[in-house]
Amino acid sequence: MSLDIFSGLRQYRQNHPTAARRRAANLSLLCECLAVGETYDEDLPARLTAQAVDWRGLCWLAGAGLVTPSLAGALKRKGLFHHVPEEVQEYLQTLQSLNHERNDTLRAQLIMITATLNKISIYPLLLKGAITLLPDQYPGAEDRVIGDLDLLVPDDQIDTATEALIQIGYELKDDGWQFVLPSHLKEHHHGFPLVHPTLPVKVELHRRITHDQADDELLFKQRITAPFNFAEGVTVIVPDEATRLIHNMLHCQISDRHRAKRVLNLRQLLEFAALSHHEAASLDIAPLINRLRPQRDKVLAEYWAQAEHWFKAPYPINLPRSTYEKQNLWLLTKVATHPGVYRLFATADWLGRLPKRLPNLWLKLWLMPGYFPVKIRAVLKGWSS
Repeated sequence: MSLDIFSGLRQYRQNHPTAARRRAANLSLLCECLAVGETYDEDLPARLTAQAVDWRGLCWLAGAGLVTPSLAGALKRKGLFHHVPEEVQEYLQTLQSLNHERNDTLRAQLIMITATLNKISIYPLLLKGAITLLPDQYPGAEDRVIGDLDLLVPDDQIDTATEALIQIGYELKDDGWQFVLPSHLKEHHHGFPLVHPTLPVKVELHRRITHDQADDELLFKQRITAPFNFAEGVTVIVPDEATRLIHNMLHCQISDRHRAKRVLNLRQLLEFAALSHHEAASLDIAPLINRLRPQRDKVLAEYWAQAEHWFKAPYPINLPRSTYEKQNLWLLTKVATHPGVYRLFATADWLGRLPKRLPNLWLKLWLMPGYFPVKIRAVLKGWSS
């Protein structure tokens, strides 16, 4: 598919008279295609071949949600790829192939980084997308779009690990404008990103699994891990599936505040759905809930209901459902299909956190006034997208 088909897409998306209805239809069809498992509704082939399908809008939605390669893989696994128009097939195949190439690069760098850290007796714990670079993951894991390599290392060795990566060519991306005082960086759950000078690879060395220290302490204590050997002398540590599911939920819903802003994160939710479906037979919900702080089980219930609603992940029988499940799903759909509603929730969330942030804002204004132009540009960019 020619890239010029997406020219003027932002104006189309915002100004088309039936834009909200089209977005809702695109979201429904996209999620039906991405749904976990090999089966699908019997009317899906007819829906894919209907003249009314807005392929431009659907591909934009998949791209914005970072699930385009996953869409290609899901259609192939279900035997539905041939139902898609040829130019869309070409577009999906191209992005899937490019993502596979990038993941191969990430895997090669992960092996090199691991070997470097192992030489100084550091065995990194893989987090989030980095785990999908290992073999024998859930179906479709090879199509996950990976932002960066998240590696957990002991807090007292994070500086040593950072220096080791600099020695093999990585460069420290100093985003210090985000932090006012040195103590603020120490409180953050990962250090400054490390970027490769010529490859599309970014590494974040974590001192904690999650941003919230109380969540992290409970999850870290009860995690179960196992080593994985890329080769002799090249060993990473892999967390168990329960830790991965909880981390996914906490990172998306709490750290990124998507629950407060009612954001539907397709990439994160699809991974949660695929992993929970893949491990459904062996997953014990009671110990999983015991790894959560009080009230976090309600957040987990809401999130699992999202995975069930959009991606047909089986909901655990012994996980009590949220009393606000239907309202939450309705609001998520509204936010996903109406940009104005998203801005409303995002603004309300920002205003709600403002009192706690005011002391830091005054410090930043005094110590690093350059922070504000950067932040204002980011906010305006988010509002216009």
